[in-house]
Formats: sequence, C-alpha cells, structure tokens
Amino acid sequence: MKIVFGSIELAQGLAERESPRQFALETTRAIQVAQAVRGEIAEFYDRGNAQNVVRFAVTRLHDNLEDALEFALTHAASLAEASTTLTFVLEDGPSVAELYLDDAVVRAVRCTPTGLITDTEYEFLGGDISTTPPAS
Repeated sequence: MKIVFGSIELAQGLAERESPRQFALETTRAIQVAQAVRGEIAEFYDRGNAQNVVRFAVTRLHDNLEDALEFALTHAASLAEASTTLTFVLEDGPSVAELYLDDAVVRAVRCTPTGLITDTEYEFLGGDISTTPPAS
C-alpha cells in the first residue's frame, strides 16, 4: 500500500519496498451520556458524528547518514504544509484502488534514526473514509 498526504509520499509502496507496517484504524463516535439523579441506568445517545484515527509506521533507507538525520529533523515540519487529504493506494489486489481520509490532520509523528535507516510512526485524525476524492 502507498500512503500519500497531500503531495508528500509517506509510504512509497510495494515497488519501492516501502510499505506501511503496524497499520491500524480506530473509529470513534460522539456519544452523549444522560444520567438521571434517581435513574436506574444511564441512557446513551449517538450524536451521529465519527472520527477516524489512522496509525502506521514506515521504515526508510537513506543514501547516507546526513540524509537520514536531516529527514528525522525536518520531516514532521514538512507535513504541516500538506493538504488535508490522506490517500491510501491499494496496490496489491487485482487492480489499483484509492481510498481517501477526508479532513485529515497530523496528530503525531515520531521519527527515530538509526544509522542509514529512519523508522517513522504516524498518527492522523480525520473524517470519513471514501472511494471518491474530496472536492478541491
């Protein structure tokens, strides 16, 4: 799978041997809890809105130690300028398909350099996941 945030490739996919690992999706919904003072049991109301949290990690091999350290120090800041769409390119099936996380924002980036390798963990929050690209 390839993952792209705006125009920034976070995982280049199978061809480049850079697929995400530890991929996880968590969907949570806004719930209102109503508790009566003398009520036997609380009541719960689904407010109809949800958020998706996407987490994954990518290991990258760099050409030299300087490139690895520069990537580790500047990569998180470069994501602040990206658009608000996280694109997932599913490339290992019978055809290439794309899915989109709308209104995506970066919650956390942790980048650990070890020699020529950087190991980067990402966490994104967003809205719906759809098969049609959001309107620009």
